[in-house]
Amino acid sequence: VDGAKAIGPTWLGLFGPEVTLADGSTVTADEAYITESIHDPSAKIHEGFQDIMPKTFADMPEDQIEAIIAYIQTLAE
Repeated sequence: VDGAKAIGPTWLGLFGPEVTLADGSTVTADEAYITESIHDPSAKIHEGFQDIMPKTFADMPEDQIEAIIAYIQTLAE
């Protein structure tokens, strides 16, 4: 959450802007994108990162996903 590059993209400033994907396409980092990324991390790989995240949270309840998204929104720059 501090903006440092790690295994995956930082959450700092993630919510809202266009994100370039590994295939060169772009997507808006909105609720739908983040939800899909939690359920199926391989669906849209963020440019510069590898497809290594397991589908650990494929069955995460929607209320928990909403809480994570609300937190990520607080980190928007």
